[in-house]
Amino acid sequence: MRGQRSKAIRLKCVECAGSPKQVTLCYQFECPLWAYRCGFSTKDRRYRERMDKARLRYAKDFEEMAQIGEDITRF
Repeated sequence: MRGQRSKAIRLKCVECAGSPKQVTLCYQFECPLWAYRCGFSTKDRRYRERMDKARLRYAKDFEEMAQIGEDITRF
């Protein structure tokens, strides 16, 4: 999904969320763009790699999300 379409989705997500960090941490699962917000489909191994790095980088945020029952890496 790389290219023009993925860039457009990413820009829309940054506009909606306010920052690239918030796009990564987004849990608006009902959004039709959610699965592509990181520039890759949730089925792509690169998505999993990006989320693994994000889990390390934003450990506190992931911990807080877990406490409220949100798991953005479940897919």
